[in-house]
Amino acid sequence: MPSLSFSRAVWAVLILGTLSFMGFRIAQLLSYGDPSLLGQQGKELARAFWMGARFDFKMLATGLLVFFVSASLIAAPKFSRKIGGYLQRAMVIALFVAANFAAICQYFYYGFYKTPFTPILFGLYEDDTHGVIAAIWSDYPVVWALLLVLALSWLQMRLTFWWARGSQRGPRLTQFRWWPPAAVLVTLLALGFFARGQLGKFPLRDQDAVVSANPFINDLVRNAWQTLYDAVKDRRQQINLTTNDPTRQLAVYGFRSLEEVAHTLGAKSGNQEDLEAFIFHRTPPNDFVKAHPPHVVFALMESWGAHQLEFDTAQNDLTGALRKHLERDTLFHNFFSAQLGTHPTLEALLLNSPLTPLTQGSYGFMSYPAAAAKPFKEQGYRTLFLYGGSNAWRSIGRVMKHQYFDEVYDMGNIIERYPDAQRNVWGIYDEYLFRFAYDLLQDSEARGEKVFLFLLTTTNHPPHQTPDHYKPLALELSKMAPHFSADAQNAQKMVWTYQYANHQLGLFLDRIDHSALKEKTLVAATGDHNLRALLHYRQPTDSKDLYRVPGYFRVPQAYRPSYKPDPSRYASHRDIFPSLYHLALSDAVYPRFGDNLFAEAPPQNQYAIVAFESLFSREGALLPFVGRHPSAFDWDASQTALTASAAPTPLLQEQGRQARAWLALADWYTRYQVIQGLQRANAQNRGAKVNE
Repeated sequence: MPSLSFSRAVWAVLILGTLSFMGFRIAQLLSYGDPSLLGQQGKELARAFWMGARFDFKMLATGLLVFFVSASLIAAPKFSRKIGGYLQRAMVIALFVAANFAAICQYFYYGFYKTPFTPILFGLYEDDTHGVIAAIWSDYPVVWALLLVLALSWLQMRLTFWWARGSQRGPRLTQFRWWPPAAVLVTLLALGFFARGQLGKFPLRDQDAVVSANPFINDLVRNAWQTLYDAVKDRRQQINLTTNDPTRQLAVYGFRSLEEVAHTLGAKSGNQEDLEAFIFHRTPPNDFVKAHPPHVVFALMESWGAHQLEFDTAQNDLTGALRKHLERDTLFHNFFSAQLGTHPTLEALLLNSPLTPLTQGSYGFMSYPAAAAKPFKEQGYRTLFLYGGSNAWRSIGRVMKHQYFDEVYDMGNIIERYPDAQRNVWGIYDEYLFRFAYDLLQDSEARGEKVFLFLLTTTNHPPHQTPDHYKPLALELSKMAPHFSADAQNAQKMVWTYQYANHQLGLFLDRIDHSALKEKTLVAATGDHNLRALLHYRQPTDSKDLYRVPGYFRVPQAYRPSYKPDPSRYASHRDIFPSLYHLALSDAVYPRFGDNLFAEAPPQNQYAIVAFESLFSREGALLPFVGRHPSAFDWDASQTALTASAAPTPLLQEQGRQARAWLALADWYTRYQVIQGLQRANAQNRGAKVNE
């Protein structure tokens, strides 16, 4: 087996690999971008593709230095030339396959999450891996994608082997006296330069990927290898809490010290006692609530997007039994999810943490003072967590019992009570979960207990299945179909599961309305994130609809405050629990990382945060609002589509400053809680050893 010409093989891999990455960039632009970008921001797109090529050369050069150079060194001596030739070819094949496979995975990942690879990616093995794989197999053209990867890699391989074909007589670098060694030296120097990316103090890095005020254009720059590397790095930073300095990330949010954070938010000072006093507020005394504490239910609905509700009509019935509740109760329309995935959203809601995954390791064994269930627990509530899947998922059966939940129920408990309950890939269908939830409320009412019940559904999730006995309600999709991102068959399945989940929530509310629980049960419901794969979203034009989820509150008349909430107010998940505390608890201490939606708020507080990096308000949007390059956007006349803005309004700028300060405070306090928890655990361990 002759060895490959080193220089020719290297340049072939660099050029063909870059062309491949470029092809997937173009596919991402045409599939997910706004068509107007080509005409209006052509120069910025050109810069994105130029910088993208530099990132491509960087990552491919790194791969060549690590793998192909090593194989070529083995191919240089005569005694190992044959095995070296095989290794060279194997490395070329591996590099092409890895590049194309990563690129096509990021293409579909972007279609679902509307972002390049992020730490959410690691849910593949941290989540229910079987369920994730089943969903991917159901919703994506896996076979065709793999065939495309193999065909493209084969073509690149054949071209490289033809161009770099070597000789049986010896390494090509020894055939001439000066030219081949010079070519090898130049190639090695070029690889070193490309792997660094640029001359100067710093190598090519993520800051260089910002070439535009348009975040979608910036998303085109980094190839799949680079974004995967950045996701691994970000995840390590997110969960690396072993340092004893809880202020280590303040600079990320634009602050040099806790004093600056405190000054921005109006806290007394930046010392720990004053900041904790600022974080923890107290609900006002309420004699009626104290004498008649309500049951409180929080339903976190899988993939419950708000945009789809706009297509709900009597003829195209997407809500079923839920429609009348959405019409007569309180529904916030400009409401946004905390994160883009279920588990990150769960941690943001229940732990007030911007860091995720926080509870997957030893940090899940400690209790957090800022946990959302704690105020209910301290007020004598029986706190229950109910999940439609297995409590082994993300270890929630273990974790939630440390977060002030008395009991954790899952699909095993539901099946035990209802042996005929039907299952899906992710767990139990929603109707059985809501049936179980209603029984828990009734049982607690019979025992004279007040209950806080947090429930998490599973049905409205790929591969989008409904129970065999479910008969879909009337659907007329002609107005919705032009907006479909999925193919007709998969879109139909998604609409059915969306309708089914809505209808089951509505039936649960009906049962409450027709029982003794009617006047004593508060219900809040929202989506963990939008159902992103159903409808097409132009980026960043349609970012609002992409991230919106319903913010629903059922508040019995006796518990409603005199203030009438504004359903068009911009808000997000961070505002739900502060609202529930004020509605249901009297004179209760609670962590305030959001606002009470049933009370007035100053304009600078009326904004929504998504994924702790995007901000939306009536003034426009900041995408992102964290980092060195915040980009401002205005609304069009309909207040639905975003257009680029030269500069943020003073109010939007202040909202961004306030949001960054709150985020910095939450980051600091999460780290502070972990450090304190570890110190307590270490002290207990030392005490146990002394007692031994």
